[in-house]
Amino acid sequence: MQSFIDNKTLSDIRFAVVDTETTGLSGTNDYVLQLGVVISRSDGTIEEQYETFVRRFFWKPGRLGAYKVHGIKRSHLRRGISPEEMVGTLKKYLRDTIFVAHNAKFDIGFLNGEAARLKTEIKYNGPLDTLKMSRALDPKRVNSHKLKDVTTRYGVVVTRPHDALADALGTALVLPHLLRAHNITTIEQLAAHFGA
Repeated sequence: MQSFIDNKTLSDIRFAVVDTETTGLSGTNDYVLQLGVVISRSDGTIEEQYETFVRRFFWKPGRLGAYKVHGIKRSHLRRGISPEEMVGTLKKYLRDTIFVAHNAKFDIGFLNGEAARLKTEIKYNGPLDTLKMSRALDPKRVNSHKLKDVTTRYGVVVTRPHDALADALGTALVLPHLLRAHNITTIEQLAAHFGA
């Protein structure tokens, strides 16, 4: 287990809840366009929020299906930061936090793709996947486990679906409900749910 969580209680732990909006579905061939990070606690307290667009000079939104999902335009990306700055900033947020995402494998794949292009690595403590946690509560898949449906089920309002910060915030607000539903009250119980 990560040394930063040794001798801590669940309420001491900080979560870095992350969401990305991308140019497509392949973490190897597509790129991150927007990053949202919410630092939260197990009780739902939000400590910090961060969002940025990532400068991409090749992005032609009209030609790619991803644009229909998130609506990110070139004008958004012009005011963004470089991929290097995005990865560096993310690394700072991930220090001494547990990485959380809804469908963590997707976001980690894209973030690792960005890091690989920069010849660096990103360290993820955890990770904790709220999609997997939601599905574990519904093994017969009676319900949908898309983020919009999970947030609705727990009474969480996401104001701008498919916006990285709004989705990260929605995930952060759903996390305490999922922790309670799984009866997670200790670090050891939390660690049993790690994995993307």
